[in-house]
Amino acid sequence: MKSPKSFNMVLYPKKTIAINGAIYNIDITHEQFLEEFMEWVEVNGWSFLGVTEVTTEAKASDDLLTQFKAEQEDEENDRNN
Repeated sequence: MKSPKSFNMVLYPKKTIAINGAIYNIDITHEQFLEEFMEWVEVNGWSFLGVTEVTTEAKASDDLLTQFKAEQEDEENDRNN
């Protein structure tokens, strides 16, 4: 009698993706956006951990530039240490 074949299963860990930015030019309320966003997240079997807020394009742009500058400073500090 042949012995059963064996195989190794490779399980890849689930990933986490951070989102830093803003969705602009929308014509629905924040609540409607959240409902649609969460539906999209859940349909894909994902979870969302974060905060959403109503903002302006200018503030979102400023926040993103501030974050980029902070990351560049951190990288420069790491290189110098």
